[in-house]
Amino acid sequence: MKAFVVLDEGYINQAVVSLSSFFKYNRIELVIYAEKGTDLSRVLAVVPEELVEVRHVSFPQHELFATVGGNRLMVHRSAVPAIAQRIKALEEVSAETDCVLNFDLDTLFLGSVVPLLEEITAKYRTGIFGVSERENRDRWMKQMNLKEVVNTPLYFNTGLMCYKADCKGLYEKFIKTIEEKGNFMYCPEQDFVNLHFKKKYPLANEFNAIWFNPGYKEMAPLMVHYLSFEKPWNKFIYLDFRAYAWWKKYLSACERVEGFLDRDFIGRVRSNVNRVK
Repeated sequence: MKAFVVLDEGYINQAVVSLSSFFKYNRIELVIYAEKGTDLSRVLAVVPEELVEVRHVSFPQHELFATVGGNRLMVHRSAVPAIAQRIKALEEVSAETDCVLNFDLDTLFLGSVVPLLEEITAKYRTGIFGVSERENRDRWMKQMNLKEVVNTPLYFNTGLMCYKADCKGLYEKFIKTIEEKGNFMYCPEQDFVNLHFKKKYPLANEFNAIWFNPGYKEMAPLMVHYLSFEKPWNKFIYLDFRAYAWWKKYLSACERVEGFLDRDFIGRVRSNVNRVK
């Protein structure tokens, strides 16, 4: 198994927190795909040098990126090239190993995921593995009155995924899918993954604990995913007081690597945590 992440200059602080927590519990080779010109010095200071490889790349550009998702795109449009790079990276890394682990950087690891994932994926010759949020997806699509093109029993959140699949030509297929269904791909990379890969095997919610999912209070997460616009470092919008523990844990993780974070970043995290106390 081999892991990869994708980042640019705007996500350095989050990468410091996520990757330092990942390597606190996990020992595995990881490739960082960084946009050319990104200064990774602070990130590399908190990860084991012998396990990390950096690949500086130019994120892909395409005229379709300007319109995918229409006016309901669930990420900032400027982030679409980084999303597309995840597909390119998956295609590349899957040619180098039998199983690929990928995760978002708006995350915090609280336990070891690699041995468990290796045990689970070893049972299957091919397939993809993730935490399904079909119920959340259906509720959101209904509330927003949006057309659903991913009509599958499982709809994986790609905040943490394992891929044990043939990914040859994957980026080309991604572009083709946008050409055909792009107006209704509100989460382009996530929608594509769920459309393209047919063999899906669900992981327990603890592998990708989305803080507002049903039952999150009772979880002992291996990874917390700060999904949505309400992240510990963003301007405070709304926070269910029951999720306070996960915000507090994020602040504690920030404090462990405070010397490698922007003062403004950790200041916003502290402010949000203090507002809930």
